[in-house]
Amino acid sequence: MKNFFKTARVIFPLIFMLLSMNMKAQTSEDKLLGKWTNEGKTRVIEFVKNGTSYDAIIRKAEDAGLIGKKQISGLKSSGKDSYTNGTVYIIKKGKTASCSAQITKDGLLNIKASYGMMSKTQVWTRL
Repeated sequence: MKNFFKTARVIFPLIFMLLSMNMKAQTSEDKLLGKWTNEGKTRVIEFVKNGTSYDAIIRKAEDAGLIGKKQISGLKSSGKDSYTNGTVYIIKKGKTASCSAQITKDGLLNIKASYGMMSKTQVWTRL
């Protein structure tokens, strides 16, 4: 019985510490996950985790043929609320461009697509 209490004094704090670290890691790095809609409310994308990066899948679109397709792939976390090194598929032009994303303090998502010297930023709202 004495050995049980000695072991419990070591094991329980260790388990508590590991569980709290796991919860902190999930909440701090996964703010991007979930559904977002564009300014015109014509498109909904859902960010999902794909290994160490994030992909955005189209969940609602004016063209039903786009639903279920990836719009963004390969975004990687590059600091608090900041993501880089992604690729966005520009549907109207049939091309891809590099992209980055940032979650603002007021909870909006700014997605910036860059193609050569040109870039465009869209603002998305969490659903």
